[in-house]
Amino acid sequence: MNRAIKTNILTVVFLLLLGGNIALGQVINFTVQGKTDKSNDGRYIKLYYEKDTLKIIDSVSIKKGNFQFKGKLPAPTLGKLSFESEDMGDRIDLFLSKGTVRVVAKDSLYYANISGAKLAEDHERFAAKVRPVDREFIDALNVFKAMPEGDAKKAYITQVLGRLDEYTRFKREAAQQFVVENPNSYVALYHLEKTASPGLANYETTFPFYEKLSPALKATALGEQLGERLLAVKGNLTGKEYIDFVSTTPKGDELSLKEVLKSNKYTLVDFWASWCGPCRKENPHVVETYEAFNSKGFTVLSVSLDDDKGRWEEAIRQDNMPWYHVSSLKGWKEPAAQLYGIRAIPQNFLIDASGKIVASNLRGETLFKKVEQLLK
Repeated sequence: MNRAIKTNILTVVFLLLLGGNIALGQVINFTVQGKTDKSNDGRYIKLYYEKDTLKIIDSVSIKKGNFQFKGKLPAPTLGKLSFESEDMGDRIDLFLSKGTVRVVAKDSLYYANISGAKLAEDHERFAAKVRPVDREFIDALNVFKAMPEGDAKKAYITQVLGRLDEYTRFKREAAQQFVVENPNSYVALYHLEKTASPGLANYETTFPFYEKLSPALKATALGEQLGERLLAVKGNLTGKEYIDFVSTTPKGDELSLKEVLKSNKYTLVDFWASWCGPCRKENPHVVETYEAFNSKGFTVLSVSLDDDKGRWEEAIRQDNMPWYHVSSLKGWKEPAAQLYGIRAIPQNFLIDASGKIVASNLRGETLFKKVEQLLK
């Protein structure tokens, strides 16, 4: 049998087994059967999930310790059971797919045993690692919401947001490890996609793990969407030759990208501005990478989209950025930014000594790891 035909047949079979003829656009029928203590009789329990971008909230009354939900979905998705709201009170997340999910909660939903449908059990293996961290972070946000306005509230949210990068990294790495261990599970694709949602997608961070997913998963609607998104953020210039430009340093001298490239093994061309919050938040990561690898041949050429020289220079000083800086002080009309098709910042391109753009849109620890890998 022709290999391509055989692969297509296997893909269709996998999609049928996955739950609901996803490839054919048919709906998935799911059931959640629950059992809890009879002391909960008469209470309403809610099931939260998304369907076609709409938020669905279903509720049923518990009778003789039992409850049941039934529904239809276009594709498997994550749901939440709760006695209160989606993110408050006694609650637990569970994966909804074709078939029946069984929930047995003796004392608390949070400690419930979830079994039944294969994808629900797959998700439980993932959730065992991330659920405690999720709960801690979300509960901290709930505390913030309930606090009265004032300095204490501002200080508290600053503390919580200070842990955001660590929390995001933990979730991303947990999803990536799950992909490595479960390349055939739709749950792996689902959680990988969540770490690369629009606005968060990073080609260098996510694509190596997307590649590990089975062809059948990539052929699902969600798999195709993620693949297209990753290729889009990869940037059209990655793999191509750099475009030279000349701009002005803070001292008023002219400096070309070509001059910087010829004296370094790798140069990060980083587009930013003093007024750009995400840029300023990203600067410490760039500083960390620069300090670690500058002696080995890595440098940075920052191109500012400022139009105020004083603010530009003050931001450079405040963020301790000891590398090359240029700007024409024309804001979004910066000629270098127009050459590279910059429509949003921060944005960057990593260029080797030969002038080839080897990567783009490197953020946080991804930049550090990429440069570390290249300079080994």
